[in-house]
Amino acid sequence: MKMSISAFSEGILKFITEIDENVMGIDNAVEDMCRIMELVADEVGLGRLILSLDAPPNNFEPEGVKKYKKVTFSPDVNEEDCIYRRYVTPEGGIMEMTFLPRTGCSWDEKERALICVLAKLFFIFSGRIRVMDLLNKSIYTDSRTGAANTQAIMRFGGMLKARGQLVDYAIVYINIKNFKFVNQLFGNPEGDMLLKKFSEAMKNFVDPDGFFARLGGDNFIMLLKKGRITDLRGFADALSFEMGEGDAKQLYDVRLRMGICEATESDTMSDLMSKATVAYGATKQENMDVVYYTPILMEASMHRKEISTIFPKALENREFAVYYQPKVRLSDNRLCGCEALCRWIKNGRIVPPMDFIPVLEAEGTICRLDFYIFERVCEDLKRWKEMGIEPVKVSVNFSKHHLRNRRLADEVLGIIRKHGVDGKYIEIELTEMTGAEDFTAMNVFIEKMKENNISTSIDDFGTGYSSLNLLKDLDVDVIKLDKSFFTNINEGDGGVSTDRIVVKNIVNMVNELNMETISEGVETAAQADFLRDINCNMVQGFLFDKPLPRDEFEVRLINGDFYQNR
Repeated sequence: MKMSISAFSEGILKFITEIDENVMGIDNAVEDMCRIMELVADEVGLGRLILSLDAPPNNFEPEGVKKYKKVTFSPDVNEEDCIYRRYVTPEGGIMEMTFLPRTGCSWDEKERALICVLAKLFFIFSGRIRVMDLLNKSIYTDSRTGAANTQAIMRFGGMLKARGQLVDYAIVYINIKNFKFVNQLFGNPEGDMLLKKFSEAMKNFVDPDGFFARLGGDNFIMLLKKGRITDLRGFADALSFEMGEGDAKQLYDVRLRMGICEATESDTMSDLMSKATVAYGATKQENMDVVYYTPILMEASMHRKEISTIFPKALENREFAVYYQPKVRLSDNRLCGCEALCRWIKNGRIVPPMDFIPVLEAEGTICRLDFYIFERVCEDLKRWKEMGIEPVKVSVNFSKHHLRNRRLADEVLGIIRKHGVDGKYIEIELTEMTGAEDFTAMNVFIEKMKENNISTSIDDFGTGYSSLNLLKDLDVDVIKLDKSFFTNINEGDGGVSTDRIVVKNIVNMVNELNMETISEGVETAAQADFLRDINCNMVQGFLFDKPLPRDEFEVRLINGDFYQNR
């Protein structure tokens, strides 16, 4: 049976007219193709349609795309008179289409040409859909993990808000703790694989009514129903993934930090993102794994932002002053040194150090302040020498952030030489570190200081994770014991407290290693007597003196016996 060309043409025209240009996704495109072909099958005498697509993997489709669809419009088909078309897609994939006429129907050359045009049209149409689909995925998908990205969760949250449902949700800012060590232990490819496995596990947990997305790095964000927060915490505590290959395979337990905020009626998605970020920031500030958002946290966050904003101008205006806290040698109660401490004098008022030091430390700008204070100390040392006042050794604090600066030693020496200060009057005080890289950098710095007759000390000894290694491997001059050791050392404790035993043995070890010890935060005579009895070399604290502005401290320098009767 031969189709009339007008009926055949009408069928082709109907196909073109019926194509939905707004269809998204190749699955929907194939279904739409089959739907339309069913409408025109009678006009064109089509008995069966076979479609297949084999597309290679890409960043957003790591397993590629494989589609196969066979639709029968008539039980009887002429398999010998089929039309087969094969197309190569721009990314190197293959699309195949086979059109089989109904039994008793034959297509002439013009009809076959029109069928081929129809096939080509669908190939072009499906290619456009593939491009739009990949573009859409690139906009809303994280290429490294395959998870949704920030734009995607903002869109999802916006739709919830529009439907009045956002109030039923909580937002969770999630960070994988110590992820950098995963890359160090297993390598970057395994680290990326962990991110993918973690993303898949979290997405499976939050589905079907929640949403999970990657913000970047090892940070993620989640929207879930409020009633599932407890489930999330339990799920997170049990997360572990297989890492490594062959005999080196092992289970790695993932530990998380989470900032959680439950939505209110007035919250927008942007509000929730801000609040979750603030709550997550508090987990690091408070050293906690989970923190729930409160308005007080936002106030603290705004304060930190204010400090960050006004700090550069304050530094330029020289609002920061050096105060010197005397150090006293316990053997004779004489002034033997001092620590340079920073005080921010703003509008005639001293800003408490705890209001700004942690903020600058967290963002790394503390390094600028450290060098500013060091510069002022060197100016004062030069001034005292010119006045005929013999200085004592001044210890200056340097944040652990400086250890990332390979030119730290050169910059310190440059400032000392600039002011013509003898290195014997300087002590660089470093905070106890926790990482192997910091340890190596610190060792190099200490050696360079020793070569130039500059002392070094370790601050807050006993608060890090490698205290004994410090004593064994670092050739520092002074160990400063953290004041937390002395809180319970007072009269009436029977002389057998755990703190006494620990401090006594630390001091003994330090002395045997030919280093000196200093104890900070000494506030009572009982504490001073105990430290003297166990041969601690020096102390500083309010029992002897408070931090003093330069002019007042000069009086102490002139009268070195000031503490004789303390």
